[in-house]
Amino acid sequence: MDKIIRATAADGMVKMAVITARDTVERARQIHSLSPTACAALGRTLCGASLLGQAMKEEKASLTIRLSGGGPIGSVVAVSDREGNVRGYVDNPSCELPLRADGKLNVGGAVGRDGMLTVSRDPTSVRWSLSAVRSPRT
Repeated sequence: MDKIIRATAADGMVKMAVITARDTVERARQIHSLSPTACAALGRTLCGASLLGQAMKEEKASLTIRLSGGGPIGSVVAVSDREGNVRGYVDNPSCELPLRADGKLNVGGAVGRDGMLTVSRDPTSVRWSLSAVRSPRT
């Protein structure tokens, strides 16, 4: 069962959120026939979108995270509503790279390091639009 747990401390000065989304990521893997590396990339992006989406206050708000790093996976896209419900896709769901030297999935290599991370709110769902763009870092 997926869930987001939020907590505050120090009279609201410290906030934290934790997500478990195994069911959501498994469903995405099944729908898109994702390779393990593509599943990890999309799953991480879905989790991030869900956490950010649930933090929005507007009733019909939605946000989109687009990660385009120039790697063989292409773009990774996730969209969330304010309830934390997400959907997403990757351009190349069968992208698979050899494991890293430490035996872990090479998600960074699949996504790439020469592109942009874009987080934007849907301008039709809120009174004003917001978009942030940043180059991915390693």
